[in-house]
Amino acid sequence: MIRSLPETMHDAGILIVGGSIAGLTAALTAKETDPDADILVVDKAVASKGWAGAAARTAGLISYVTEKDDPEAFVKYCLDHIGFYLNDQVLLRELAYMSRRLVERLSQWGVEVMRKEDGGIDYAKWPFPWGTASIDPDMCRAMARRAKKMGVRFIDRVAVIDLLKDGARVSGAVGFDVVNGAYHVFRADAVVFANGSQNYDTTMVWCNTGNAQRAAYLAGAEMRNAEFGNQCDFARVDPRGWYYTGVHGGAHIAHDHMFNAKGENISEKYRPGLHSSMDPLAALAWYKETLAGNGPIWVDLNDFSGESFFKFHPKAIVQMHREASIADFPASKKFQVVPGFIGELSSIKVDHQMQTTLPGLFAAGNAAGSGSARGGANPTPPGKIHGTGILNALFMGTKAGAASLVHAKAVKVCGAIATIQEADVFALKKKIYAPLERKGGVSPRDVIREIQDAIAPVDYSVIKTASRMKEALAKILAIQGKLDTLVAKDYHELVRCFDAESMAVCAEMFYRASLMRTETRGFHYREDYPEMDNENWLKWIILKQVDQKMVLSTEDIPMDQYPYSP
Repeated sequence: MIRSLPETMHDAGILIVGGSIAGLTAALTAKETDPDADILVVDKAVASKGWAGAAARTAGLISYVTEKDDPEAFVKYCLDHIGFYLNDQVLLRELAYMSRRLVERLSQWGVEVMRKEDGGIDYAKWPFPWGTASIDPDMCRAMARRAKKMGVRFIDRVAVIDLLKDGARVSGAVGFDVVNGAYHVFRADAVVFANGSQNYDTTMVWCNTGNAQRAAYLAGAEMRNAEFGNQCDFARVDPRGWYYTGVHGGAHIAHDHMFNAKGENISEKYRPGLHSSMDPLAALAWYKETLAGNGPIWVDLNDFSGESFFKFHPKAIVQMHREASIADFPASKKFQVVPGFIGELSSIKVDHQMQTTLPGLFAAGNAAGSGSARGGANPTPPGKIHGTGILNALFMGTKAGAASLVHAKAVKVCGAIATIQEADVFALKKKIYAPLERKGGVSPRDVIREIQDAIAPVDYSVIKTASRMKEALAKILAIQGKLDTLVAKDYHELVRCFDAESMAVCAEMFYRASLMRTETRGFHYREDYPEMDNENWLKWIILKQVDQKMVLSTEDIPMDQYPYSP
């Protein structure tokens, strides 16, 4: 069967995997710099119509440093309250000073941002050094139209699975059509991963499955900050026995309005004051009060004047409240909550130009948010500032588009264009289609459920301790022993086989890095090491595959090169 499947070869100057905001931004940036650049965007969804990516499909919000804000105040806030000095301060400062220009640039691509009568951006101002504006949730449609008009090529419904290498350099990738199974081989002068983070498919909205993390790791790329892949929020509990994530329906701001069964305000007890978003201390409040027998935990938003902060885009407000209305979850109604695991592991390590540790491979947006270290000790993007996920995608996509173009042009001028090896192409083809060849085995959906059971519980992944993490890691390692027996009935199930593999390798990264960091910092909360340790842990944890094993090391943060220290 493998030899009989059709095989299609493609050649590109820049291969962009993922038609997300970051991927489209990279394509547009490269094309604006060099209209003759040959750029190919490949996605397993329909990126050519803007139906791909995750960030713009939710709230239609973009947060940025407004003209009323001091960029240095934004940098300091992120260091002191969000990243806790695990930030790459060079990238953080660049983001702060570029953010307004990035938002204004969207209009050139046909993306609608809500504006005032005088033409200025109409944003909600928080008591923090940034503002939040309303943006078209379907912004990728406008960006895709602009990209096609400029000559960017698209291939839809093809899942890119593995990278090809010429020696140490990345020379392309392989994958398959999710509809007809055709094998696709891509040779490229530069490859940009913009195909999302790892969310373990635990929610209906953030459901990325870490394909970029898996492919980059297996190809030998370094990973960074994997211990912070544990974004969480609160989910509503329905009296009928199920819990509601969706578009939150008010749970998004539950962290500041929680009460226990005795009527005590536990938000004020554990983390007083106004906060930009949830963090493990909010989950800890729920956790401790529940263990103490003071549950269930309720949220009362009747004292929340949210409308004074938000001026949603008309399209976004309809999208946000449609499901809430159907489920009878008005924001004014008291409701029970539980912590809801989201994930957002985005650990591909990149430098200031978004190049990975593999020559020829770049990464942007959710694929490398934490790996860039820009956000520090939190799941990036968006971490603790809602709306900066889109900003981060624009920022990283802009840099990746420019840098990958320079790389692609340089290898051509030098006559050093990477090639692909026929033996590698066939070996990967045999490996990719193997689940279709097996007569019996394990369903990828069953394996995915087992992984979710080992990653989603709050006392495994959010409130951490060595004993529970070792227990969870043991489950993941046992699951990995089943991966060679995965079986697929069709090409859609074949995609799920690689989703399962991606989840298993990412979960191992998360737990191994979390066990290594023996302190509490940001989203990494250790019950057994509850204090921050700046003497020993101003370090990034690096992961890399060596001889088929996951090897961990540390990299000192160059505090002597940065203006701010803890």
